[in-house]
Amino acid sequence: MIQCRKIGLSKGKKTILRDVDFQAAPGEITVLLGKNGSGKTSLLRCISGAYSRFQGEILLNGKNLSGLSPTERARMLAVMPQTLPQPPVTVEELTAFGRQPYTGYTGRLSQGEKEKVRRAMERSGVLPHAGDLVCNLSGGERQMAFFTMLLAQDTPAVLLDEPTANLDAEYRQRVFGFLRSMREEGKIIVTTLHSLEDAVQLGDRFWVMQEGAMVFSGTAGDFISSGLPERNFGLRPVQVSSPEEGDFTVFRPV
Repeated sequence: MIQCRKIGLSKGKKTILRDVDFQAAPGEITVLLGKNGSGKTSLLRCISGAYSRFQGEILLNGKNLSGLSPTERARMLAVMPQTLPQPPVTVEELTAFGRQPYTGYTGRLSQGEKEKVRRAMERSGVLPHAGDLVCNLSGGERQMAFFTMLLAQDTPAVLLDEPTANLDAEYRQRVFGFLRSMREEGKIIVTTLHSLEDAVQLGDRFWVMQEGAMVFSGTAGDFISSGLPERNFGLRPVQVSSPEEGDFTVFRPV
């Protein structure tokens, strides 16, 4: 369980987060929603440790994250930022970075560690690209390579900031498949999403932020019926159906 209690964050005279209470449970995909500037990414950065000067406390499975060393944190929490770098390393080398919390700074992999790297690449489907440089991959392929690193890191909790941004339908569904498989493994998954349609297709628990404060928590059904899509996002939920996909929700401008 991730628990955020009364999180406050300021930059200069600007208040970014205001007494934010938030939690995410294992075996669920928890979605953070909000317009640009609402505080979603800032909250993720507080949880990940990228921001350390905040008020309040953040617990992961009962442990205060502020008291953990970087290595201890990396064994408990994996992070995928919205903007991914393009390092001149191979996909296999990038995947191996996910094992660094367990191998130490030498990065030397035992045979068992090498097998975990290989299994992660097989699972994600990137094994044919193992020797390719990450900086030469397409956007979707690079996204898959970083997901593979998360798989290799194998932490109980995962944070993702807009993991489907700028992906086509094929890669977006592959990302959904990754997150659902992690949910089945009992991991704690927290993700921000821009698309409300993606959110209701994927999420189990919804939290909505506005101007640095948390204004809603509930299920997908609760969110759809709350009026927040119309008031906060200017979008109206519409129930549709098709023979191929069954019933689902789309959002239209108000």
